[in-house]
Amino acid sequence: MNGLSQTNQHHWNGRSSAWIETAVEGLPNDNTFDQCLVNNAQIKPGDDILDIAAGTGDPAISVGVALKGQSSIIACDLTSAMLDVAVSRAQYVGIEKFSCASTDMMSLSYRDESFDCVTCRFGLMFAPNKVEAAKEALRVLKPGGRAAYMVWGAYSDNPAFFIIRQTIADILNQTEGPPPQRHCLGDKGQLVNILKKAGYKDTKEVEIRYRRPVENLDQYIGRALSRGYSDSVERLNKSEVENLVKNIKNRFKVYKENNKIFLVNGRQNQEIHPLWLRERANTEAVSYTHLRAHETRHDRVCRL
Repeated sequence: MNGLSQTNQHHWNGRSSAWIETAVEGLPNDNTFDQCLVNNAQIKPGDDILDIAAGTGDPAISVGVALKGQSSIIACDLTSAMLDVAVSRAQYVGIEKFSCASTDMMSLSYRDESFDCVTCRFGLMFAPNKVEAAKEALRVLKPGGRAAYMVWGAYSDNPAFFIIRQTIADILNQTEGPPPQRHCLGDKGQLVNILKKAGYKDTKEVEIRYRRPVENLDQYIGRALSRGYSDSVERLNKSEVENLVKNIKNRFKVYKENNKIFLVNGRQNQEIHPLWLRERANTEAVSYTHLRAHETRHDRVCRL
């Protein structure tokens, strides 16, 4: 494992406790993103699957359910503590052919041509060398296998992130700084270029537009602060934390419809009426980008 990978492991080991504490018990509360990967990768019973950067089990749990016990899925991640949660979740929903391994996406501990499909949700952005990481996934794919990657779109198109981060910067009187690394592959065509350089064939990019309903805003904000901003929150006293949460909730109000928050797939101008967004959110006329999903096929003898 190279030095950069060790740095990544230290980072995620440090953050794992918050993810473990806030992980759901079984299937995700909102399974939309996982199902997008399952559908785009054309996952079916009988496929042997490797899920890279699985964390606490997404999308591995949803993929395991789709396999209907007819084949196996292995969830791998740098952080073994997160994988323990994934195992518990798999047991909770009754997935039998589910296993985990602590391994680096830069150096997967599997033989060549072992899997029918590789999935990776929100992981490739953090690889120190993204092309080499994609090559490793390609190495373990069987001839004709598929790889499906999902990454976040541009930072400015994701209010779930920029509202909270900007509010924290304002409260602490800090400069917000450059966009987080999670958005480093948000521009159209970036993933396609990486996969082509890695040797994949027949790549396809899909933009996913989705208005995510937030059932409990207090829980949503609390989970986000715990997972991504615990160091900043720890500097604040109780009243300051309450003020921070109040300010975040106020900034989310622009996305409120019928007493529920719907996080749209792009920055919503406050002068645009929510009804217009609801009517137009799924049309090609709206250029909102929330996620980018890429499904690729690779056939070693070019029978595509």
